[in-house]
Amino acid sequence: MYKKGTKVCYPFYGVGKIESITTKVFNGQEQRYYSISFFDENLKVMVPVDKAKELGLRDVLSKKEVKALLEVLKDRASEPNIKDIDRSYFLHMIGSVDISDVVRGVCDLLCKKEIDGLKRNESDLLKRGINILIGLIVCDGKINSTEARKMIMDYWEEGLGKKKKS
Repeated sequence: MYKKGTKVCYPFYGVGKIESITTKVFNGQEQRYYSISFFDENLKVMVPVDKAKELGLRDVLSKKEVKALLEVLKDRASEPNIKDIDRSYFLHMIGSVDISDVVRGVCDLLCKKEIDGLKRNESDLLKRGINILIGLIVCDGKINSTEARKMIMDYWEEGLGKKKKS
């Protein structure tokens, strides 16, 4: 169980902070909820405590885990796989409980943007995916969102450079 003030990651919304743990009555039964506010959006979500793990609520990543995910972004940039991909694929990837799926979704959207351009809904998903990654990078407070965005794009471009050299 998480405590008030804990930073957590929630699928499709990214990194937030548990503002409170409250008890509410739903269908005649008392249930405890995490009230989570998200850093990049003016948004609060309530997640049932007893279903939090099932719904994908998880700890934020360590620096080592973030670095590994950025390496996935770089590697995937050099070998994009975007043929016959539709919006439902991107929606699934960006909303996944597995953060490495989010990274792959962001990478595939960046590839599609470069090759074919993006539709409006795909651009929105790319923005959300990048914001999730930014939230994971900045949650320790040592890097700001501008630096995190640059870091993501630097890894992406380095991966593209690998592709062009092959």
